[in-house]
Amino acid sequence: MPSRYIDVQGTATFLRHCGPTTLPEVPPVLSRGEIVLCIHHTGGNSRNFDALNANLAANHSPVSFDLPGHDRSGSQMSLGSIEAMADFAAGVLKSLAVDRPAVVVGHGMGGNVALQMALEHSDVVRAVAVINCSAQYSCGDDLIERARLVSVGRARREFEIKAFAEGCDAKIIRSGFMDTLKTDPRVIYANLMAMRDWAGASSLTEITVPTLVCVGDSDTDAIRAESERMSNVIPGAEYRGVVGAAHMLPTEQPEALASALNEFLGALS
Repeated sequence: MPSRYIDVQGTATFLRHCGPTTLPEVPPVLSRGEIVLCIHHTGGNSRNFDALNANLAANHSPVSFDLPGHDRSGSQMSLGSIEAMADFAAGVLKSLAVDRPAVVVGHGMGGNVALQMALEHSDVVRAVAVINCSAQYSCGDDLIERARLVSVGRARREFEIKAFAEGCDAKIIRSGFMDTLKTDPRVIYANLMAMRDWAGASSLTEITVPTLVCVGDSDTDAIRAESERMSNVIPGAEYRGVVGAAHMLPTEQPEALASALNEFLGALS
């Protein structure tokens, strides 16, 4: 998949896109269908959307990027808040010189960012799709404390195998493990704090753009329940469950997720 660096708020930001490549100083061509901006989860990166974007590229113009402090983008620190991440993602669209609002797709924490963009940057957001997202932080203080201990070297970093559905391809799980290692534990800890402190959860009724809520049928009871709640709270939101996936839905079932997104994107027209 073509990739490049762009400057966003003074940070070298790694971007993946589909379609033809261009000169380094020229934005990629995003003229096909809807512009789809994908935002990764707490410890993820832009590569998590490769298979999904390949399935969307026939009719649309998907792009994904690494948030600061993640994988190949600059900075060693998290942006520190969902609001700052939403501002940064809006800056990505500005740097790409897009000529129309984008559909913002967010996975996990990226879903919080997408919803915040719909609240604060509606001028650049045409619609949002949130994947395995919880607007109300439900992981508990024990997870944050464990992440804090890891971030200061006082606990061993652990891989959450339960993020994948039973029977998931071992290659996908190994890839997920390697992706997790690309994010500094201090960044993951700060991201969890940002999710816990996000104030936008109380404003979901104010979202006015079309919204799709997707969740894997093997994700935790809390996230599945929260996904259904969000679909009932956000005006006009659509709810879609995807079989055979847990929390890592974009990499576990990219074809099924692309099918749901393609249907959603087609309805926008």
